[in-house]
Amino acid sequence: MTLIPVEADKKTIAHRFRKAHSFAFLNEGQIIVQENPHKTSKSPEFFEYFKTLDVDTLYIKELGHKTFLTLLKMGIEVFLVPDAETWNKIKPNSLLLLTEENAKEHCSLGHHNKESH
Repeated sequence: MTLIPVEADKKTIAHRFRKAHSFAFLNEGQIIVQENPHKTSKSPEFFEYFKTLDVDTLYIKELGHKTFLTLLKMGIEVFLVPDAETWNKIKPNSLLLLTEENAKEHCSLGHHNKESH
């Protein structure tokens, strides 16, 4: 099942994954939108909840590197959605699969870029 974090209008792709108002679940052409009950939860509680959702793919606008690494360990494929503002405008061929190799470059949220080189 694919998950897309969405804003309160239930169509606009949220810029924050864990703090998204709701989640749109895509499964075999069906879309179900549910409010995110853990948008203010700390990391461990959020990911315990997330493990119950049977999600294997995530479409996201932005993501922190540590969150990406947690999702990777959970076996979830994460795709960046660069060109769509609403979930119904997503073009699968425009998505970027995040990998360990490109994640630091594309995961712009969080603190992984704060150290000096």
